Amino acid sequence: MVKGKATPKSTTRKNSSSAPAKASVEASKSKFACNVPDCVGCGIYVTDDVRALQCDKCQGSWKCLGCLKIPNNMYELLIAENGPPLRWFCDDCDDQAMGTSQNCGMDKLLCIVEQLMVKVEKLESVGSIDNKIEEMERRLVEKCVDIEHQLLDRMKKLDDKPAVIVETQQKIEHMVDQLRSNMNDAGPVVQAVQGVVQGALQEDKAEEMEQEQRKRNVIVHGVSESQADTPEERVEEDMTVLAAMFHEVNVDDAKVESVVRLGKKSGDSSSNPRPMKVILDSVDNKVRLLRNAKNLREKQEGGWARIFIHQDLTAKQREARKPLVAELKERKANGEKDLIIFNRKVVQRKRPLPTVRS
Repeated sequence: MVKGKATPKSTTRKNSSSAPAKASVEASKSKFACNVPDCVGCGIYVTDDVRALQCDKCQGSWKCLGCLKIPNNMYELLIAENGPPLRWFCDDCDDQAMGTSQNCGMDKLLCIVEQLMVKVEKLESVGSIDNKIEEMERRLVEKCVDIEHQLLDRMKKLDDKPAVIVETQQKIEHMVDQLRSNMNDAGPVVQAVQGVVQGALQEDKAEEMEQEQRKRNVIVHGVSESQADTPEERVEEDMTVLAAMFHEVNVDDAKVESVVRLGKKSGDSSSNPRPMKVILDSVDNKVRLLRNAKNLREKQEGGWARIFIHQDLTAKQREARKPLVAELKERKANGEKDLIIFNRKVVQRKRPLPTVRS
């Protein structure tokens, strides 16, 4: 029997006069690491200065002297090297001992019966006590019979457990067979679903690649088209207009890598000019241009007020934006002002706070 020694969690426990008080319990819980065992009764950590016994069956449960409720001299006798060959089990291990508690109870009853028989032999000459002794014997016999029935019932339940396990195993095997059959029947459906999923993943990948290619692009509307004869001359004039526009919105350091008119050129000079797709040198310059482009509406001279700039969206992004544009138009028609589309929502533009002059 292991007494006063933590195996395998900690070192040998030293003796103490009594169980620690509640304050020392809290102090020990905050002081020691989680690998120190604790009492299954009060939760105190079983340290070197705590008297405790370790379960001889599971080797994991400990119980301090205070929770065991045994005197100090009995504890000293139990942990002595030449002490009696006794064993201490925790509550869980004791319950698993297949009727050990009932057997102990029967032993106690038999011991009581033997003591009573001795007393009966001494009191045979007293006739008035015979009836009481017979009643006690009868009750003891009934109690023994009741304990015997309980033991038989527990043994029967243990005998029935293998049959229950076999039945459960058969149910599980049947369910596994059904699942396999359903998977085989659902083969074409699974393949179709996999095809749809793979197609969606490919579309998402293509969308990501297209957005990556367009992340430095802007679309410029309202810039008059050049009437020059050669494409080179028309591009040169568009670049000149863009440079002047960048100066108006304070992004002079932005560089244009490419500019192209979208759509087929119309022979009618009165038709609206085709929009321009402009590829800038960096994402930061694109963001600055879009942020400052709203200032063009306030510039009446030079024709800048009719120019509109937005980012280059993919077809999927433009489709998702249509409901927002419709909502924006409807709310403006109802009298709302300073509305913009931001973060996939129609919100009111924040105005700067007025400057307070002293």
